[in-house]
Amino acid sequence: MGLKQILPISGDWPSYPFAYCLAVRLRGAAYQSAEEASTLAQTELQIANRMPSNAALAPAGIFVALTFLVHLGSSLWGAHLGYGFFRDEMYFLVCGHHLAWGYVDQPPMVALQARLAELLFGISPTGDRVFSFLAAGVTVGLTGLLTWQFGGRRPAQILAMTCVLVAPVFLGTSNYLSMNSFEPCFWMGALFFVLRMADGSARPSAWLLFGLLAGLGIENKHSTVFFLIALLAGLLLSQQRRILWSRACAGGVAVLILIALPNFVWEWAHHFPTYEFLNTVSHTDKNLQHSPPVFLFQQVQVLLYSAAPLWIGGLVWLGFSAKARAWRFVPLTYLFFLGMMMAMHAKHYYLAPIYPVLFAGGAAGFAQLVRRSWLVTTYTIVVGVAIFATGPITLTILPPDKYNVYTAPVAPDSARMEKFTSPLPQILSDRFGWPQMVEGFADRYDALPPAVRAHTAIFCDNYGEASALNILGRKYGLPTAISGHNNYFYWRWNGYTGESVLTLGSSREEYTNDYAEVIDLGPFDAPWTMNYEHKHYFWLRGRKRSFAADWPRLKFWY
Repeated sequence: MGLKQILPISGDWPSYPFAYCLAVRLRGAAYQSAEEASTLAQTELQIANRMPSNAALAPAGIFVALTFLVHLGSSLWGAHLGYGFFRDEMYFLVCGHHLAWGYVDQPPMVALQARLAELLFGISPTGDRVFSFLAAGVTVGLTGLLTWQFGGRRPAQILAMTCVLVAPVFLGTSNYLSMNSFEPCFWMGALFFVLRMADGSARPSAWLLFGLLAGLGIENKHSTVFFLIALLAGLLLSQQRRILWSRACAGGVAVLILIALPNFVWEWAHHFPTYEFLNTVSHTDKNLQHSPPVFLFQQVQVLLYSAAPLWIGGLVWLGFSAKARAWRFVPLTYLFFLGMMMAMHAKHYYLAPIYPVLFAGGAAGFAQLVRRSWLVTTYTIVVGVAIFATGPITLTILPPDKYNVYTAPVAPDSARMEKFTSPLPQILSDRFGWPQMVEGFADRYDALPPAVRAHTAIFCDNYGEASALNILGRKYGLPTAISGHNNYFYWRWNGYTGESVLTLGSSREEYTNDYAEVIDLGPFDAPWTMNYEHKHYFWLRGRKRSFAADWPRLKFWY
């Protein structure tokens, strides 16, 4: 019996995915009756019909490329304007030179990305960010696929993807190498398969793909654990809890655990330093803490005012629409996650990775409500033009001396997250001053007698300074900088005793208790840097206790 005789479909049958048709034929051959084979075929084709079609994939692919180009162009233009490496990017590059299954302040994935980027593109801010730009594009593309899953077609897809593309929080967290750029990829990728299993458009074996993405998400950033807890709570409180009771789900959890296990073993072997680090930060004044109303208002701010009706509408549509009955767990997941983040006084962008699914639900619901594509397109244009306002705020496209003039009317101070002051937002200020700082160290190091240089260490208060020296200082032949800050504490003192040390500090008094002689070598001051980086170079001589003896006291996890 031929395939066309088995499959109850019309003459346009080649449009069905070939792999599914082939699977039907092969599996149908194992059945004794054509009736059983036909029943199986209909089930298979119901699933096949819910797979993303070219009509769904095409706009998603276009937006992936568009998002990538927006960030690439911004980075290249920013380099022309003088924006350099962000502080954390250089630290990640150094972590990439010390690959491990964990670090004090992050899981291993971002260091691996930094190492791969360096191998492919060399030491370059834009090259270092290529993977983050790709992740930003994939996040936007996944938003389009989620919209399609909710029943929204091309106009709705474009609306949802536009909202994510122009949202300040996604523009800001994706234009440099960070864990934040990959976080929504893993969350929304994992959620996509749960949505499909919940509405019956994917087999239970999709749990394995969920486990893969969720496990990688944990290896990218530990906050994924809180998202998974919220997702579990949402499923348990909805009728979709049925998808949890299967061997496939257990298999997916096993895959998740297997992928996340190496980092857990590293944490256990090092006595859970990440917990100690987070606990220390939570008991300091490093980050501003906002009241719940301000925190909620920040969600509207960082996602764009004009887009707020869409994601809020998505929350309502997924929670109450009869057409969204299979996805009731999504708003529950969001509310659980929101509650956890508010209880922990999290930064406003910690919620960002969950919003693409709400934009997708809002776009699908809006398109079904108005039933006129021109209205959806009009809303898309209204949101899309906002990039001319949000882009200059979050991307490196304005000269630093013009930034505050432009953004003062449109970037309220309530979006600040840190107490430290700076002439620009910290995400931009921390891209200035590093080459000048390194050059200042090089001048002072070269001025030392050769016999002294041989045993002179460069000790830094923070990983930004140390990493700038270790990445940008190579061409000057500077020694490897040491520090007690975060993972530098584990990389130790490189055999230096403290007999001769160059450092940056705020005052002589910082060092008089530890050194026999403190010599001020002049100030460091570069425009646009964080205010706390305006320091003096010091030459410290005769450390009273060696680095080896004093290293535990120098630990600074902050």
